[in-house]
Amino acid sequence: MANLVTDSFREATTADIGFTANGMMRAGLSRGKTGVQTVYDVFAVAPLGAGVIDPTPGSSLVTGYFTGQDLKNLLEFFLVDSPAHPGEYFPRASGMRFRYDLSRPKFDAVTAIELGDMDRGYKAIDISGKDEHLYSLTCPRMVAPIIVAIPKYTKGKLALVPKNKNGKPLTSKVEALDDPRDDTPYLLPPPGTTDAASIDHETGKDAGLEIKEWQAIMDHLRNLPVENKGDLPVIPMDARAAEVRAIKAG
Repeated sequence: MANLVTDSFREATTADIGFTANGMMRAGLSRGKTGVQTVYDVFAVAPLGAGVIDPTPGSSLVTGYFTGQDLKNLLEFFLVDSPAHPGEYFPRASGMRFRYDLSRPKFDAVTAIELGDMDRGYKAIDISGKDEHLYSLTCPRMVAPIIVAIPKYTKGKLALVPKNKNGKPLTSKVEALDDPRDDTPYLLPPPGTTDAASIDHETGKDAGLEIKEWQAIMDHLRNLPVENKGDLPVIPMDARAAEVRAIKAG
C-alpha cells in the first residue's frame, strides 16, 4: 500500500521522491464485494487535512528540495519510533530506498540512500554533507510541518532546510505547491463546467486548485494498465508492490 501511495505522489508532481509516513495512510484498499474502488474508498486512504489555497478536505501535496544529508536527517528523525504511536512515523518512499541499522547510535541509523526505481535501477547518493546537489521530494502538507520542525524537535542535532529549486529556503506553503494537471479529478469542478456563482472558488494571483493527496492516488489508479480494451484498471500485486524500499540491517 505504501509503495502505491508514494508512487502516486511522485507521478503527480514528477519529483525525484514521493514521501509519507505510515500514519498518514488511514485505510487500505480492500476488494470488497465488487472489487471496484470508489472515490470514497480512495479518499478514506488520505482524508486528513485540507488544502492551502483550496480549503476543501484532503491534504495537498507540497514539494521541497533537499541535499543528500538533508534526506538522511529527515529519515533519521522518522525512524525514531514513538512509544505513544508505535510505527506511525515510519518513513515510506518512492524513488528512493535506504538502508538502516537501529543498533547504531540514535540519529545515525541510516547507512546508505539510493535514488531511482525498479525500471531505471538505483544509484547511491552522497549523504555526508559534501555534495550540495538538490533532490526534489513531494509529501502531504500534513507531513511538511513535521519536516520543517525537525531541527527544533531534535534541538539542533539534525539540520535540515526545505528549499525551492533554486536552493533558497522555502518561505511559504503556496511556494511549495504544484499546479494540478488538466485531467486531475477535482473535488471542486474546474472552471467553466458549472455556474461559477454556485461553487466555492478562489480569486487573485494564487487562484487555482492544488493537487490533493487523495487526488494523486486516484489519478495513479486510473492510469494503471488494463488487460483488455474496455476493462477497468487493476491494482497489480507484483514485484513493484512487494518491493522493500526500507532495508533493515540484520
